[in-house]
Amino acid sequence: MTDRVLVKVSVDGDDIHLRLIDPSEKTHRSFCIDYDAFDDLEYREMAGVNDCGSFAVLRRNRADGTASMRFVWLSSSGDGPVAGWEQTVKLPFQEMRSFIRASAEKGGPSKWAALSVKPGNTPKLVFCGRENLHDAVENQTVRRKLVRFLRDNFKWWGTDEIRFYNDFVPYSFSFQEFRNGQPGMCGGLILHSQKNLEKAYYSIHT
Repeated sequence: MTDRVLVKVSVDGDDIHLRLIDPSEKTHRSFCIDYDAFDDLEYREMAGVNDCGSFAVLRRNRADGTASMRFVWLSSSGDGPVAGWEQTVKLPFQEMRSFIRASAEKGGPSKWAALSVKPGNTPKLVFCGRENLHDAVENQTVRRKLVRFLRDNFKWWGTDEIRFYNDFVPYSFSFQEFRNGQPGMCGGLILHSQKNLEKAYYSIHT
């Protein structure tokens, strides 16, 4: 997400209705979240929600006090292919939670709106194994490819740190993601087609 999105929230019984309005694309889409799924973020770091075949992944970041919501809307016509739209927004968790809980009280508010929080954190990249990093930096061709790949990738929302370790493949690494101090996704950053380093390329494997 590069531009801020206006999120309008209303509560109807156990259903939380969100309407996402993106001024840059002049579009708006809606999603319904079960009250309990959102309330679970008070005790859990992540929750998954379905809405008529579409889905969302909710993550709470205790470090910056926000909840990120990744929405994926799916649609299909008959036996045709499935199309989809994806959007991620980040909202102040306590403010939204306070509104939702207050809305359940008699005479409580029924609507709340907020602009999504601009992404402000780039994960810290930490190389714990130095041998493969040293070899990659020493080779000008590999160094250029590695720097460009790290620059253009690993910009993951809610991720605080990514640790890289030596892999058995030359110039390559395994990695571990960390969110709020807890381990998340792991995988490999592998340099392929090394017989010709000019044509070699990095890719992520999970």
